[in-house]
Parts: sequence; C-alpha cells; structure tokens
Amino acid sequence: MSKVIEFLLGSILITILSIALMVFSALHYILKAGNIVDCAWHGSARTWIDSNGDGLVNKGELPLRDVEIHIDDVQNRLIDVGWPATTNQNGDVELNVPMPKCSDTVFEIYARTPEGYRNTTMPRIEVNWDFWGSLSPQSIYYFGFVTNK
Repeated sequence: MSKVIEFLLGSILITILSIALMVFSALHYILKAGNIVDCAWHGSARTWIDSNGDGLVNKGELPLRDVEIHIDDVQNRLIDVGWPATTNQNGDVELNVPMPKCSDTVFEIYARTPEGYRNTTMPRIEVNWDFWGSLSPQSIYYFGFVTNK
C-alpha cells in the first residue's frame, strides 16, 4: 500500500512541476522577460599590418591579431554597446549589437590602436543603422596599422 501512495504522490509532484514550468515559460514568452531583443546589428571587422601604409589591403600584407574593436552608439551617447570583440589570428572579428525595439541609430566603430602601431585608415567609421538596412548583406570594416619607426 505504501508503494501505491508513494507512486501517486510522486506522480502528483511531477504533474505540478510540469504545469508550473509551462506557466512560467508562457509568462516568459508573453512578457518578453529575460531581456529579449527585437533586432540586432551584425557586421565584421578586419585588421592588418599595412606594410606600405596606403590604407588598402594588398597582397602579402599580414593580418593583425588581438586588436580590440569597439562600437559606440553616438546617437544615444552610449559607449561600448557591442559585445567584447577582439580580432582572431586572421585579423577578423564578428560584431553584434542588440537593438531593443529595432530603433534606428548611428554607430561609430573603432579599433584600439595596438602599442607600437599607428592607423593608416580612418580611426573611426560611422555606420547609420536602420531596420531595412539590417536586411542587406553584412558589412566588413577595415582597420590598417603600420609600425611606428
């Protein structure tokens, strides 16, 4: 008899937990709890050693790794709105910025100049983001550096 009662109580407990999970999941979806974002901006950056200093990626010029890329929302005066981004061994990094309410904004993308280098390209790149523009192919932003002599 005790095994039957134990089985029934266990079944009731599992049922209650299952219902609670469904209710909380529905509330989470309905209320958009947990900081769910409506849209996101995506781009990528590439850094390289611009050996001839012309600001263009030329054949034979090597990628520059471990360069920090930052994104500021200049329209709303917010600093570092993107997730932390550092270039990989190929000098590439993916950039992502959550966009609550899919609002239009203006970003400024820049690379922190590594010690011992100076920029050969524009140090800051302005990007105007709008919802319809987010449907176009992803852009790549280039940052060239040459060693200080």
